[in-house]
Amino acid sequence: MAVETSSWRGRRVLVTGCSGFLGGAVARELLAAGADVVGLIHERAGADVLGLGGRVHVIRGRADNVFRLHSAMAVHEVSAVFHLCSSSPFGDDRSTPAVLQAASLYSRRVPVVTARPLQQITLACTTETHEDGLSVARFGAVFGPGDRKLFRTAPAAALGLISGNFALPPEGPANDFVFVRDAARACLRVAEDVAKNGPGDYPFRSGWHMSDRQIAVAFRGEFAGAAPGWTESAPPANPLGWAPARSFCEAVTETLTWYREFLRAGAGAQVRVAA
Repeated sequence: MAVETSSWRGRRVLVTGCSGFLGGAVARELLAAGADVVGLIHERAGADVLGLGGRVHVIRGRADNVFRLHSAMAVHEVSAVFHLCSSSPFGDDRSTPAVLQAASLYSRRVPVVTARPLQQITLACTTETHEDGLSVARFGAVFGPGDRKLFRTAPAAALGLISGNFALPPEGPANDFVFVRDAARACLRVAEDVAKNGPGDYPFRSGWHMSDRQIAVAFRGEFAGAAPGWTESAPPANPLGWAPARSFCEAVTETLTWYREFLRAGAGAQVRVAA
């Protein structure tokens, strides 16, 4: 995306969870497009984990604090909100209603975009109705640079290969794997569309439909310089003209490169920071 022609150039944007996996990728995409990113971060060390500390206006606070959220929006005069901080799947999601309330108090016209699993597309939550102003970008399994939840398939495969401790995961159901930078681009497109057409629910699919075992085998093949053992086909039709910008092999190679640097830089210190 050329900064000179980007619709994000010079705009201030609030990102909750910008020290996390998808939130960090969205923040980077926004910065590359010329936006000024305001990051709401709860962890004391979170701002510098992905090298964003010097380029993001960091605000400390919780994403379920309506006053803090509204203050961040109003003081920085943001034109969009990406709510990407993780919430516990076992408890009430207090942050999403808080973000929506703060956005409503600030400006009912500001787009609010979050990300949800593709599998939940039929499970409408009462706090996620279009009337509340929330737009949802849905993905299957997001993978790529920056994922510090090392129990997940892609990080486990990458680190296992690099460290010599690779083990194939058990076979399981297939999922649609999406590269994190492509997912970040999709989130930006949703916000752009919402500004014109109002809130919506957008399912995105890369067409990289694989089980955990299949993607681990593909990582092993790419690591060894062999054929990945998986034939890439044209992506399915997606909302907003979105499609993966990289091939699957390119995404795997970029992911492996990141984890090499991750280990070289000292993974132990980074793993302690929650994504």
